Amino acid sequence: MKKILIKIATQAFLLFLAFITLLPFIYIILISFGKNVISAGAKIPKEFTFENYKQLFQATKFLNWLGNSILIGLCTMIITVLLVSVTVYVFSRLRFMGKEKLFNFLLLIQIFPLTLSMVSIFRIFVAIGLLNKMPGLIIINSTLASAGLVMIAKGYFDTIPYDLDEAATMDGATKLQILLKITLPLAKPMLAIVAIQSFVIAYNEYVIASAVMTTNILSMPLSVGLQSMIVGQFGINWSIYCAGAILGSIPMIVLFYSLQKYFIGGLTEGGVKQ
Repeated sequence: MKKILIKIATQAFLLFLAFITLLPFIYIILISFGKNVISAGAKIPKEFTFENYKQLFQATKFLNWLGNSILIGLCTMIITVLLVSVTVYVFSRLRFMGKEKLFNFLLLIQIFPLTLSMVSIFRIFVAIGLLNKMPGLIIINSTLASAGLVMIAKGYFDTIPYDLDEAATMDGATKLQILLKITLPLAKPMLAIVAIQSFVIAYNEYVIASAVMTTNILSMPLSVGLQSMIVGQFGINWSIYCAGAILGSIPMIVLFYSLQKYFIGGLTEGGVKQ
C-alpha cells in the first residue's frame, strides 16, 4: 500500500508539473484563435475564429519570414556540424603546442555577453556589405553556435576509445579517413545534439537579427518579422502574433522528433559500447 501511494503521489506531482509547463502554450493557442485580442494581459477569449490565421498569411509576410528562418537555421546547422566535428576531433585526438591555451580561449569567449559585441558586429556587417542580408546572419550564427557547442561535444568525443584510431592508423588510414569512417559514425548522438541546438540557436536568434536586419521586410527572419507585427506597421494584434508563433514553432518540433533517438542517446550515453 505504501508503494502504491508513493506511485500515485509521484504521478500526481508529474501531472501537475506537466500542466504548469503546458499552461502557457495552451494559453497562446487560445489567444491565437481569439477574436479582437489587443491586450497582452487579456484573459481567455470569449469568441474564437480562424480569421487570425487567415490574416497572418494575407496581411503579413509570414511565409517569407518562415522560409528565411528555416534557410538560416539549416545553413547554420550544416556549417556548425562541420566546424564542430573538425574542431572537436582536433582538440580530442591531436596533440600540438598550445592546445590547452587555445581551448581555454574558446571558453573565455563564452564569458562575454553578446550585447558587448553588437557594435562591432554591426560595423563589420556594414564594412563588408552584409547588412540586411541573410548570409551575414548565417556566418555569425554559425560562429557563435560552434564556439559554444564545441564545449559540449568534446566531452563526448573523449569517451570514444583512442585504441580505434591507433588500430586504423596501423592499417594505413589517414586522419581524415579516421574522422569520417570511425569517429563521426560513433559520435552520431552528439552530432544530433549539435544539429538540433545549432538550428534552434539560429532559428530563435533575435538580438543580432534585430540590429542587422531592419530595412528589408522580405529578408527578415521570423523572430524579427513577428516583432514588427507588434511595434511596426501592423499595429498591436496579439492574436495574429500568437498564431505566427505557433506555426513558427512547427519546424523545431519536427526537427527534434526526427532526431529524438540520437538526441536522447547523446544525453544519456556515457561512453561507446561495442
